[in-house]
Amino acid sequence: MCSHKTAVILHMVADDSHSLNFIGVGSQGLDLPEYFEVISVDDWPVLYYDNTMESASPVPEWIENTTAQQFWSYFASRANFNKAILTRGLQLAIQEFNLTGASTNIYQAHGRCDLHPDGTTQAFLTHAFNGKDFLSLDMESRTFIATVPQAVLYKRQREKSQVDLDFLVSAYKTSCSDIINIFLQHDPRLRMKKVPEVRIFEKRNSAFTEITCHVTGFYPPTVQVQWFGSDMQPVVEGVIEGEVLPNGDGSYQIRKSVVIPAEHTDIHHYSCVVQHSSIPGNITEIWGKNLLSRDE
Repeated sequence: MCSHKTAVILHMVADDSHSLNFIGVGSQGLDLPEYFEVISVDDWPVLYYDNTMESASPVPEWIENTTAQQFWSYFASRANFNKAILTRGLQLAIQEFNLTGASTNIYQAHGRCDLHPDGTTQAFLTHAFNGKDFLSLDMESRTFIATVPQAVLYKRQREKSQVDLDFLVSAYKTSCSDIINIFLQHDPRLRMKKVPEVRIFEKRNSAFTEITCHVTGFYPPTVQVQWFGSDMQPVVEGVIEGEVLPNGDGSYQIRKSVVIPAEHTDIHHYSCVVQHSSIPGNITEIWGKNLLSRDE
């Protein structure tokens, strides 16, 4: 197979957005705590609490800044309140769906705010019952939206406290950016970047060859992977897009494949070009040679 280095430079605007996620889960009949919550910044957990603990996890060693300690203390003190209101949501959902005799039920809340490089933020808060949409918070109207009729009772109960509604909206739309910035400044994990490892492997049969570019071990998760043909144009036909997936060690992976008809395998060559914020240029892997190079 003839192959050579492809002089291609990708132009990608780096995504320097950061996020804060809240996950709260109440359940019955499952091999889980009756209630637990996890708060994470850019996929790194910063607080964990469940109903078996006397209090939320202790202040991490890296939190030396007074403002950061105040934010952490706020999260920890809010945990008991979250447990009460989400457990109530679970109970009312079971009641309204007439599932009192069911052996397993689960109620999940997911809140997220994103801080973009220009300083703007986006946020949402949604609830689900047994894996289906149940309730969401409309940040503009400061009201809860019942996705199903069975959620109306819980919606009304939550809206009785205007103080809590105002607090939630302020936390997601305003305090979010301050919290993210504090954690980014003081938690060394959030400033870490990992360079992707890139390799190509192939699968052949009589009709076609499928070549796959496997990119793994990178952080943060934003990455661009593009196949280029021998004409140095992006390949658009026969491309199989993969998703960015966690590796379980704080890094991520993605696969992107091209299906090449058998009659073309000996007359074309392909290059997988990867761009990531951890490197100044591109990593290029050429199909046909196990060659790794960087275009600065």
